[in-house]
This record gives sequence, C-alpha cells and structure tokens, in this order.
Amino acid sequence: MALTKKITISALLLGWTAASFWLGAQSPQLLNKDLFSTEKTPPTAQFYPLEKFVISIPGDEYPHYLLLEMAFKSRSTNVAHTIEQADPVIRNSLMKMFSNKHFNELNNAKQFESLQTEAHNLLSVVLAKNDFAIELDEVLFTRMVIQ
Repeated sequence: MALTKKITISALLLGWTAASFWLGAQSPQLLNKDLFSTEKTPPTAQFYPLEKFVISIPGDEYPHYLLLEMAFKSRSTNVAHTIEQADPVIRNSLMKMFSNKHFNELNNAKQFESLQTEAHNLLSVVLAKNDFAIELDEVLFTRMVIQ
C-alpha cells in the first residue's frame, strides 16, 4: 500500500510539473489572443473622398456655381465599394440640397458647419432608404468654391 501511495503522489507531481511547463510554454500564444480583454477596439475611421462636382445655385441677379469637394468619414467595412455603387444617389441628393439654397446663404462662412451637418443627416437617411449599409461618422467638405 505504501508503494501505491508513493507511485500516486509521484504521478500527481509529475503531471502537475508537466502541466505547469506546458502552460508556461503556451502563455505567449494564449496572451496574444486577448483572453483577459473583454473590450474590443473599434475599427479605425477611414476617409473616402468623392469626385468633385459643380452645382448651380440661384442668386438675386444671375445663377452662381458651387464647386464642391467632400469626403466621408466612416468605420464601416466595404465603404469604398458602397460609395461607388451609391454615387448617383449621393450626388442627386446633394444637388437637390444645394440647389434649394440661396447664394447669400452659402456665401456665409458661419453656415459651413450647419451645411455639413445637414448633408450628413440627409445622406445617412438616403443611404439607409436605398439599402446601402454603411454608417457615416461625418461628411466633410474639403473644398467649397462659390462663383
């Protein structure tokens, strides 16, 4: 019986040592899998520029023209492809939005932020309505020239 106890204790110690050694050797791979992290880092925002376009703007005496260059900021996946597919809807919506603005309203630098917000809200609705599954974080006007 004493021999059986010694063999059992030796087997347990050997098993414990082997398990400890294995876990020690595997810890770099286990730690790289973020076992202890419950938070997922959000994807980084990407910027997607659109081709510039010109929009006719009504004025008091004669029509004016707006050259608009813009970019979308988004964390969604496959945004570039989606924007390419939605380009006609995006341009049409922006042309409608800006053609309803008066020259004096657009020529006011204080309106810049509100125009970006209005474009963001409009395009978020239009993209969702047309089943384009991307989330726009921001709509940025990178260049706006009114003539």
